[in-house]
Amino acid sequence: MKKSLIAAVLIILFSVILLIVAVFLLVGAAQQNAAEDPTQAPAQGPESIIAYVKENWPGYEPLYDPEANVLTLSRETAMDYEAACAYGGSVYEGDLAPETFRQNAASIAFDVATNCNEPSLSVKLCYLSSDGKPIFTVSSGGEIWTCWETGE
Repeated sequence: MKKSLIAAVLIILFSVILLIVAVFLLVGAAQQNAAEDPTQAPAQGPESIIAYVKENWPGYEPLYDPEANVLTLSRETAMDYEAACAYGGSVYEGDLAPETFRQNAASIAFDVATNCNEPSLSVKLCYLSSDGKPIFTVSSGGEIWTCWETGE
């Protein structure tokens, strides 16, 4: 009887040890898979930046220059280029003034840089005339260019 009791205890002990080893192996494999899961990691590369912007900032048409690490986001306005240069200063004022877009550019730059793993990314918002010419730009660094102040 003592021999069968000892054998039963050894079998139970061996089973418990096997169970513990199996749990550790499964937990380790799950952690490794989570670390390698591409949906968990930030997107990288020019294509992923364009795809991210199109999905999360659909009002803009993105163009990314990987060498300069500059993302230009364009949006067309209703005003043609000649009118924008002639009257833009009086139309784009107050809440529509280019200065009010600085925060948008900085926020978009932070969002895209964080989610696409591009820490030094710069964003330039480019507002186009109805005939496709730039009428003003605002960069995430705070720079502003307008066609009515430059006389172009």
